[in-house]
Amino acid sequence: MRIIFLLIGVLQAFASMGARAHHGPSSFIVEISAPDNKTRSKIATIIHPDSIIDDRIYSVVNNSDLKVLQKELKNNILSVEILGEELPSYFLSKSGIIDFPVGEEVYHTYDEMVAELRQLEKDYRGLASLFSLGKSMEGRELWAIKIGQETGAENGDKAAIAYLGTHHAREHVSTEVPLRFARELLERELVDPDIKSLLKSTDIYIIPMVNPDGSMYDIENRRYKYWRKNRHPYGNNIFGVDLNRNYGFGWGTGGSSSSPSSDIYMGRSAFSEPETQAVRDFFLANRQIKIALSFHTFSELILYPWGGRNEGVGGQDEALFKKMAHDMAAMNNYRPMQSSELYIASGDTCDWLYGALKVYCFTFELSPSSMWAGGFYPDVSIIDGVYEANLKPMFYLAKLADNPLKALE
Repeated sequence: MRIIFLLIGVLQAFASMGARAHHGPSSFIVEISAPDNKTRSKIATIIHPDSIIDDRIYSVVNNSDLKVLQKELKNNILSVEILGEELPSYFLSKSGIIDFPVGEEVYHTYDEMVAELRQLEKDYRGLASLFSLGKSMEGRELWAIKIGQETGAENGDKAAIAYLGTHHAREHVSTEVPLRFARELLERELVDPDIKSLLKSTDIYIIPMVNPDGSMYDIENRRYKYWRKNRHPYGNNIFGVDLNRNYGFGWGTGGSSSSPSSDIYMGRSAFSEPETQAVRDFFLANRQIKIALSFHTFSELILYPWGGRNEGVGGQDEALFKKMAHDMAAMNNYRPMQSSELYIASGDTCDWLYGALKVYCFTFELSPSSMWAGGFYPDVSIIDGVYEANLKPMFYLAKLADNPLKALE
Protein backbone atom coordinates (compact mmCIF):
# COMPACT_ATOMS: atom_id res chain seq x y z
CA MET A 1 0.00 0.00 0.00
CA ARG A 2 1.41 3.38 -0.98
CA ILE A 3 0.80 6.57 1.02
CA ILE A 4 1.82 9.89 -0.51
CA PHE A 5 1.92 13.21 1.29
CA LEU A 6 0.66 15.61 -1.38
CA LEU A 7 1.76 18.73 0.40
CA ILE A 8 3.37 20.63 -2.46
CA GLY A 9 0.37 20.56 -4.79
CA VAL A 10 -2.23 20.67 -2.07
CA LEU A 11 -0.81 23.84 -0.56
CA GLN A 12 -1.89 25.66 -3.72
CA ALA A 13 -5.45 24.48 -3.26
CA PHE A 14 -5.50 25.47 0.39
CA ALA A 15 -3.89 28.82 -0.29
CA SER A 16 -7.14 29.96 -1.87
CA MET A 17 -8.77 29.61 1.54
CA GLY A 18 -6.44 32.22 3.01
CA ALA A 19 -7.14 32.77 6.67
CA ARG A 20 -10.03 30.32 6.44
CA ALA A 21 -7.78 27.28 6.69
CA HIS A 22 -6.04 26.53 9.91
CA HIS A 23 -4.02 23.42 10.51
CA GLY A 24 -2.46 22.91 13.88
CA PRO A 25 1.21 22.03 14.10
CA SER A 26 2.03 18.83 12.26
CA SER A 27 -1.07 18.52 10.10
CA PHE A 28 -0.80 16.73 6.81
CA ILE A 29 -2.82 16.05 3.70
CA VAL A 30 -2.36 12.45 2.63
CA GLU A 31 -3.26 10.50 -0.45
CA ILE A 32 -3.57 6.77 0.09
CA SER A 33 -3.86 4.06 -2.51
CA ALA A 34 -6.88 2.02 -1.41
CA PRO A 35 -8.36 -0.02 -4.26
CA ASP A 36 -10.94 -2.01 -2.32
CA ASN A 37 -13.15 -2.14 0.75
CA LYS A 38 -10.72 -4.36 2.67
CA THR A 39 -7.88 -1.87 2.21
CA ARG A 40 -10.11 1.11 3.03
CA SER A 41 -11.33 -0.62 6.18
CA LYS A 42 -7.72 -1.29 7.24
CA ILE A 43 -6.90 2.40 6.76
CA ALA A 44 -10.06 3.36 8.69
CA THR A 45 -8.60 1.76 11.83
CA ILE A 46 -5.78 4.32 11.70
CA ILE A 47 -7.27 7.52 10.25
CA HIS A 48 -10.62 8.75 9.02
CA PRO A 49 -10.94 8.55 5.21
CA ASP A 50 -12.13 12.10 4.60
CA SER A 51 -12.62 11.75 0.86
CA ILE A 52 -12.62 8.69 -1.40
CA ILE A 53 -12.09 9.25 -5.11
CA ASP A 54 -11.74 6.18 -7.33
CA ASP A 55 -9.02 4.08 -5.67
CA ARG A 56 -7.60 6.88 -3.53
CA ILE A 57 -8.26 8.13 0.00
CA TYR A 58 -7.54 11.77 0.85
CA SER A 59 -7.37 12.81 4.51
CA VAL A 60 -6.09 15.39 6.92
CA VAL A 61 -4.06 13.60 9.58
CA ASN A 62 -2.58 14.86 12.82
CA ASN A 63 0.91 14.21 14.12
CA SER A 64 -0.21 11.30 16.30
CA ASP A 65 -1.84 9.53 13.37
CA LEU A 66 1.28 10.15 11.32
CA LYS A 67 3.30 8.31 13.95
CA VAL A 68 0.92 5.36 13.76
CA LEU A 69 1.37 5.26 10.00
CA GLN A 70 5.13 5.32 10.47
CA LYS A 71 4.81 2.44 12.92
CA GLU A 72 2.85 0.49 10.35
CA LEU A 73 5.65 1.23 7.88
CA LYS A 74 8.13 -0.40 10.23
CA ASN A 75 5.87 -3.44 10.34
CA ASN A 76 6.10 -3.63 6.54
CA ILE A 77 2.38 -3.05 6.18
CA LEU A 78 2.59 0.38 4.58
CA SER A 79 5.20 2.15 2.48
CA VAL A 80 5.40 5.92 2.77
CA GLU A 81 6.99 8.46 0.50
CA ILE A 82 7.23 12.03 1.79
CA LEU A 83 7.14 14.64 -0.95
CA GLY A 84 6.98 17.82 1.11
CA GLU A 85 7.09 19.46 4.50
CA GLU A 86 4.20 19.70 6.90
CA LEU A 87 1.58 22.40 6.35
CA PRO A 88 2.43 25.67 8.09
CA SER A 89 1.25 26.37 11.61
CA TYR A 90 -0.50 29.59 12.56
CA PHE A 91 0.44 31.47 15.69
CA LEU A 92 -2.90 32.37 17.17
CA SER A 93 -3.70 35.14 19.57
CA LYS A 94 -5.10 34.12 22.93
CA SER A 95 -8.09 36.38 22.63
CA GLY A 96 -10.52 33.48 23.02
CA ILE A 97 -12.80 34.80 20.29
CA ILE A 98 -15.27 32.11 19.22
CA ASP A 99 -16.50 32.99 15.77
CA PHE A 100 -16.09 31.96 12.18
CA PRO A 101 -13.45 33.53 9.94
CA VAL A 102 -14.23 36.95 8.57
CA GLY A 103 -16.71 36.66 5.72
CA GLU A 104 -18.11 33.35 6.95
CA GLU A 105 -20.20 34.57 9.85
CA VAL A 106 -23.34 33.26 8.16
CA TYR A 107 -22.51 29.97 9.88
CA HIS A 108 -24.03 29.77 13.35
CA THR A 109 -21.92 29.70 16.47
CA TYR A 110 -23.38 27.77 19.39
CA ASP A 111 -24.69 30.95 21.02
CA GLU A 112 -26.24 32.13 17.77
CA MET A 113 -27.89 28.75 17.26
CA VAL A 114 -29.37 28.84 20.76
CA ALA A 115 -30.63 32.40 20.21
CA GLU A 116 -32.35 31.36 17.00
CA LEU A 117 -33.96 28.33 18.60
CA ARG A 118 -35.21 30.47 21.49
CA GLN A 119 -36.65 32.99 19.05
CA LEU A 120 -38.44 30.25 17.10
CA GLU A 121 -39.97 28.94 20.32
CA LYS A 122 -41.08 32.46 21.25
CA ASP A 123 -42.53 33.24 17.83
CA TYR A 124 -44.35 29.93 17.43
CA ARG A 125 -45.68 29.07 20.87
CA GLY A 126 -47.88 26.01 20.79
CA LEU A 127 -46.03 24.70 17.75
CA ALA A 128 -42.39 24.72 18.85
CA SER A 129 -40.83 23.82 22.18
CA LEU A 130 -37.18 23.94 23.11
CA PHE A 131 -35.59 21.45 25.50
CA SER A 132 -32.17 20.14 26.47
CA LEU A 133 -31.06 16.54 26.04
CA GLY A 134 -28.34 17.04 28.64
CA LYS A 135 -24.97 18.74 28.86
CA SER A 136 -21.80 18.41 26.84
CA MET A 137 -18.38 17.59 28.29
CA GLU A 138 -17.73 21.31 28.88
CA GLY A 139 -21.21 21.96 30.25
CA ARG A 140 -23.05 23.33 27.23
CA GLU A 141 -26.71 22.41 26.96
CA LEU A 142 -27.47 20.03 24.09
CA TRP A 143 -30.51 21.76 22.69
CA ALA A 144 -33.28 20.22 20.65
CA ILE A 145 -36.48 21.72 19.27
CA LYS A 146 -39.70 19.79 18.95
CA ILE A 147 -42.02 20.96 16.18
CA GLY A 148 -45.60 19.76 16.00
CA GLN A 149 -49.08 20.74 16.98
CA GLU A 150 -49.88 20.55 20.70
CA THR A 151 -46.21 20.52 21.60
CA GLY A 152 -46.98 21.07 25.26
CA ALA A 153 -48.82 17.77 25.60
CA GLU A 154 -47.57 14.21 25.79
CA ASN A 155 -47.79 12.89 22.24
CA GLY A 156 -46.32 9.42 22.48
CA ASP A 157 -49.00 8.16 20.14
CA LYS A 158 -47.96 10.52 17.35
CA ALA A 159 -45.53 9.57 14.62
CA ALA A 160 -42.12 11.16 15.09
CA ILE A 161 -38.83 11.69 13.30
CA ALA A 162 -35.48 13.12 14.41
CA TYR A 163 -32.82 15.09 12.52
CA LEU A 164 -29.32 15.41 14.02
CA GLY A 165 -26.42 17.67 13.04
CA THR A 166 -22.74 18.10 13.84
CA HIS A 167 -21.52 14.96 15.52
CA HIS A 168 -18.15 16.00 14.10
CA ALA A 169 -16.89 19.44 15.02
CA ARG A 170 -15.53 20.58 11.65
CA GLU A 171 -18.73 19.73 9.75
CA HIS A 172 -20.45 23.09 10.15
CA VAL A 173 -22.73 22.75 7.13
CA SER A 174 -24.38 19.90 9.01
CA THR A 175 -25.61 22.40 11.60
CA GLU A 176 -27.06 24.78 9.06
CA VAL A 177 -29.27 22.30 7.20
CA PRO A 178 -31.37 21.02 10.14
CA LEU A 179 -31.50 24.47 11.74
CA ARG A 180 -32.83 26.00 8.55
CA PHE A 181 -35.32 23.15 8.21
CA ALA A 182 -36.74 23.99 11.64
CA ARG A 183 -37.17 27.60 10.62
CA GLU A 184 -38.84 26.73 7.32
CA LEU A 185 -41.30 24.28 8.88
CA LEU A 186 -42.48 26.90 11.33
CA GLU A 187 -42.59 29.81 8.91
CA ARG A 188 -44.57 27.85 6.32
CA GLU A 189 -46.99 26.08 8.66
CA LEU A 190 -49.62 28.82 8.40
CA VAL A 191 -49.51 29.08 4.60
CA ASP A 192 -48.72 25.53 3.45
CA PRO A 193 -51.54 22.99 3.95
CA ASP A 194 -49.14 20.06 3.47
CA ILE A 195 -46.90 21.23 6.30
CA LYS A 196 -49.89 21.97 8.53
CA SER A 197 -51.15 18.43 7.92
CA LEU A 198 -47.70 16.96 8.50
CA LEU A 199 -47.26 18.72 11.83
CA LYS A 200 -50.71 17.65 12.95
CA SER A 201 -49.81 13.98 12.51
CA THR A 202 -46.05 14.01 13.14
CA ASP A 203 -43.69 15.45 15.73
CA ILE A 204 -40.38 16.58 14.30
CA TYR A 205 -37.34 16.71 16.57
CA ILE A 206 -34.29 18.66 15.45
CA ILE A 207 -30.95 18.55 17.26
CA PRO A 208 -28.72 20.90 15.25
CA MET A 209 -25.44 20.54 17.17
CA VAL A 210 -24.62 17.28 18.97
CA ASN A 211 -20.99 18.33 19.52
CA PRO A 212 -21.00 22.00 20.54
CA ASP A 213 -17.68 21.91 22.43
CA GLY A 214 -15.70 20.56 19.51
CA SER A 215 -17.53 22.72 17.02
CA MET A 216 -16.71 25.91 18.91
CA TYR A 217 -13.12 24.84 19.52
CA ASP A 218 -12.78 24.36 15.76
CA ILE A 219 -13.47 28.06 15.14
CA GLU A 220 -11.76 29.58 18.18
CA ASN A 221 -9.84 32.72 17.24
CA ARG A 222 -11.51 32.66 13.80
CA ARG A 223 -9.24 29.90 12.53
CA TYR A 224 -10.38 26.48 11.43
CA LYS A 225 -8.51 23.63 13.07
CA TYR A 226 -9.85 20.52 11.32
CA TRP A 227 -11.07 19.40 14.73
CA ARG A 228 -13.28 16.30 14.62
CA LYS A 229 -13.91 15.03 18.15
CA ASN A 230 -15.48 16.34 21.34
CA ARG A 231 -13.28 17.93 24.01
CA HIS A 232 -12.90 15.18 26.59
CA PRO A 233 -9.54 15.89 28.30
CA TYR A 234 -7.08 13.03 28.70
CA GLY A 235 -4.02 14.92 29.94
CA ASN A 236 -0.78 15.77 28.14
CA ASN A 237 -2.72 18.10 25.84
CA ILE A 238 -4.74 15.19 24.42
CA PHE A 239 -8.45 15.72 23.91
CA GLY A 240 -11.48 14.16 22.44
CA VAL A 241 -13.58 11.18 21.47
CA ASP A 242 -15.04 10.62 18.01
CA LEU A 243 -18.71 10.70 18.97
CA ASN A 244 -19.69 8.77 15.86
CA ARG A 245 -17.56 5.84 17.02
CA ASN A 246 -18.89 5.89 20.60
CA TYR A 247 -22.38 4.41 20.23
CA GLY A 248 -23.07 1.01 21.73
CA PHE A 249 -24.03 -1.31 18.89
CA GLY A 250 -20.89 -3.08 17.67
CA TRP A 251 -18.71 -0.58 19.52
CA GLY A 252 -14.99 -1.18 19.06
CA THR A 253 -15.30 -3.90 16.43
CA GLY A 254 -13.49 -2.10 13.61
CA GLY A 255 -12.95 1.24 11.94
CA SER A 256 -12.04 3.05 15.14
CA SER A 257 -9.03 3.51 17.38
CA SER A 258 -8.29 2.75 21.04
CA SER A 259 -5.76 5.61 21.20
CA PRO A 260 -7.04 8.88 22.74
CA SER A 261 -4.76 10.88 20.45
CA SER A 262 -6.40 9.46 17.32
CA ASP A 263 -9.02 11.41 15.41
CA ILE A 264 -11.16 8.26 15.39
CA TYR A 265 -10.78 7.44 19.10
CA MET A 266 -13.81 5.38 20.16
CA GLY A 267 -13.67 6.28 23.85
CA ARG A 268 -12.97 4.14 26.90
CA SER A 269 -16.31 2.38 26.60
CA ALA A 270 -19.51 2.56 24.61
CA PHE A 271 -21.48 5.68 25.52
CA SER A 272 -18.59 6.99 27.60
CA GLU A 273 -19.36 10.56 26.50
CA PRO A 274 -22.10 12.83 27.85
CA GLU A 275 -23.08 13.79 24.31
CA THR A 276 -23.75 10.23 23.14
CA GLN A 277 -25.38 9.40 26.48
CA ALA A 278 -27.76 12.30 25.94
CA VAL A 279 -28.64 11.19 22.42
CA ARG A 280 -29.11 7.62 23.65
CA ASP A 281 -31.39 8.65 26.49
CA PHE A 282 -33.42 10.89 24.20
CA PHE A 283 -34.19 8.07 21.78
CA LEU A 284 -34.87 5.61 24.58
CA ALA A 285 -37.42 8.05 26.00
CA ASN A 286 -39.05 8.64 22.61
CA ARG A 287 -39.63 5.20 21.17
CA GLN A 288 -42.29 6.60 18.85
CA ILE A 289 -39.45 7.85 16.64
CA LYS A 290 -39.12 5.39 13.77
CA ILE A 291 -36.90 7.34 11.37
CA ALA A 292 -33.78 9.42 11.95
CA LEU A 293 -31.45 11.38 9.70
CA SER A 294 -27.92 12.27 10.80
CA PHE A 295 -26.18 15.01 8.82
CA HIS A 296 -22.44 14.91 8.17
CA THR A 297 -20.07 16.32 5.57
CA PHE A 298 -18.77 15.75 2.98
CA SER A 299 -18.99 13.58 -0.20
CA GLU A 300 -22.67 13.67 -1.33
CA LEU A 301 -23.66 10.23 -0.07
CA ILE A 302 -26.76 8.61 1.40
CA LEU A 303 -25.65 5.89 3.80
CA TYR A 304 -27.57 3.25 5.72
CA PRO A 305 -26.69 0.33 8.05
CA TRP A 306 -24.63 -1.52 8.55
CA GLY A 307 -21.51 0.58 8.95
CA GLY A 308 -19.68 -1.84 11.21
CA ARG A 309 -20.44 -5.02 9.26
CA ASN A 310 -19.97 -5.98 5.64
CA GLU A 311 -23.23 -7.91 5.43
CA GLY A 312 -26.53 -6.12 4.98
CA VAL A 313 -29.32 -6.00 7.54
CA GLY A 314 -31.22 -8.61 5.51
CA GLY A 315 -34.85 -9.29 4.73
CA GLN A 316 -37.53 -6.69 4.20
CA ASP A 317 -35.62 -4.04 6.12
CA GLU A 318 -32.67 -4.25 3.74
CA ALA A 319 -35.03 -3.80 0.80
CA LEU A 320 -36.62 -0.87 2.63
CA PHE A 321 -33.30 0.86 3.30
CA LYS A 322 -32.29 0.47 -0.34
CA LYS A 323 -35.62 1.72 -1.65
CA MET A 324 -35.70 4.76 0.61
CA ALA A 325 -32.06 5.59 -0.14
CA HIS A 326 -32.59 5.34 -3.90
CA ASP A 327 -35.78 7.40 -3.70
CA MET A 328 -33.90 10.18 -1.91
CA ALA A 329 -30.92 9.92 -4.24
CA ALA A 330 -33.26 10.70 -7.13
CA MET A 331 -34.08 13.94 -5.32
CA ASN A 332 -30.62 15.19 -4.31
CA ASN A 333 -28.38 13.33 -6.80
CA TYR A 334 -26.28 11.84 -3.99
CA ARG A 335 -24.91 8.30 -4.16
CA PRO A 336 -26.89 5.76 -2.12
CA MET A 337 -25.05 2.88 -0.48
CA GLN A 338 -24.62 0.74 2.60
CA SER A 339 -22.14 2.51 4.87
CA SER A 340 -19.66 -0.36 5.06
CA GLU A 341 -19.26 -0.37 1.28
CA LEU A 342 -16.97 2.61 1.85
CA TYR A 343 -15.11 1.12 4.82
CA ILE A 344 -15.91 -0.50 8.14
CA ALA A 345 -16.72 1.99 10.92
CA SER A 346 -18.22 0.67 14.15
CA GLY A 347 -20.00 2.48 16.94
CA ASP A 348 -21.82 4.95 14.71
CA THR A 349 -25.20 6.55 15.32
CA CYS A 350 -27.23 4.74 12.71
CA ASP A 351 -25.95 1.26 13.52
CA TRP A 352 -27.01 1.78 17.14
CA LEU A 353 -30.36 3.33 16.30
CA TYR A 354 -31.28 0.51 13.95
CA GLY A 355 -29.52 -2.34 15.74
CA ALA A 356 -30.77 -1.45 19.23
CA LEU A 357 -34.06 0.35 18.58
CA LYS A 358 -35.01 -0.49 15.00
CA VAL A 359 -35.07 3.16 14.02
CA TYR A 360 -34.57 3.45 10.27
CA CYS A 361 -31.58 5.75 10.31
CA PHE A 362 -29.75 7.35 7.40
CA THR A 363 -26.56 9.38 7.23
CA PHE A 364 -26.31 12.15 4.66
CA GLU A 365 -22.77 13.15 3.77
CA LEU A 366 -23.64 16.59 2.46
CA SER A 367 -21.97 18.63 -0.25
CA PRO A 368 -19.34 19.37 -1.37
CA SER A 369 -18.42 16.28 -3.32
CA SER A 370 -14.74 16.17 -2.35
CA MET A 371 -11.86 17.78 -0.54
CA TRP A 372 -10.95 19.61 -3.72
CA ALA A 373 -14.43 21.15 -3.96
CA GLY A 374 -14.15 22.70 -0.49
CA GLY A 375 -14.06 19.71 1.83
CA PHE A 376 -15.02 20.47 5.41
CA TYR A 377 -14.80 24.21 4.87
CA PRO A 378 -16.63 25.12 1.67
CA ASP A 379 -17.41 28.69 0.80
CA VAL A 380 -20.57 29.96 2.49
CA SER A 381 -22.20 30.33 -0.92
CA ILE A 382 -22.74 26.57 -0.91
CA ILE A 383 -25.22 26.57 1.99
CA ASP A 384 -28.35 27.60 0.08
CA GLY A 385 -27.79 24.98 -2.60
CA VAL A 386 -27.07 22.21 -0.10
CA TYR A 387 -30.22 23.01 1.79
CA GLU A 388 -32.42 23.18 -1.29
CA ALA A 389 -31.01 19.90 -2.61
CA ASN A 390 -31.97 18.12 0.60
CA LEU A 391 -35.33 19.70 1.36
CA LYS A 392 -37.33 17.09 -0.58
CA PRO A 393 -35.50 14.15 1.05
CA MET A 394 -36.14 15.64 4.49
CA PHE A 395 -39.86 15.95 3.76
CA TYR A 396 -39.89 12.50 2.18
CA LEU A 397 -38.66 10.93 5.42
CA ALA A 398 -41.02 12.99 7.57
CA LYS A 399 -44.02 11.79 5.57
CA LEU A 400 -42.97 8.18 6.16
CA ALA A 401 -42.53 8.61 9.91
CA ASP A 402 -45.91 7.04 10.73
CA ASN A 403 -45.10 3.88 8.75
CA PRO A 404 -41.73 3.55 6.96
CA LEU A 405 -42.95 0.45 5.12
CA LYS A 406 -45.10 2.73 2.95
CA ALA A 407 -41.93 3.35 0.93
CA LEU A 408 -42.20 -0.19 -0.46
CA GLU A 409 -45.75 0.28 -1.75
